[in-house]
Amino acid sequence: MRARRTARTVRLNSPALNSLVRTRTTRKSRPRKRPTPKLLAKKLKAIRENLGMSQSEIAREIGIGNRASISGYERGDREPPLPTLLAYSQLANVSTDILINDGFTVEDLQGFQGTSKRRR
Repeated sequence: MRARRTARTVRLNSPALNSLVRTRTTRKSRPRKRPTPKLLAKKLKAIRENLGMSQSEIAREIGIGNRASISGYERGDREPPLPTLLAYSQLANVSTDILINDGFTVEDLQGFQGTSKRRR
């Protein structure tokens, strides 16, 4: 299929007068992905474990529909949206700066007193 598509592209991009296809002359030189906090996943998992909650319980407490999202956040596969980060910080009774800023480590979270209704 790729060979057919390439042949068609070459045919359509020929210098013929009847060519109607416009092609991009240059590719984007660098990806536009923004930097993400490196320690965020570990911090979110540490908060959940310090509260003694399962992924399903913290998802329910934060207001997320399913446990799979929490799992993705903790593995670092997905970046949580701002309302989720705010809910985590309120639940853990920490500033969002501590969650987002990589200058703070996971050990900095050890002294917090969470506000969860469920206690260990």
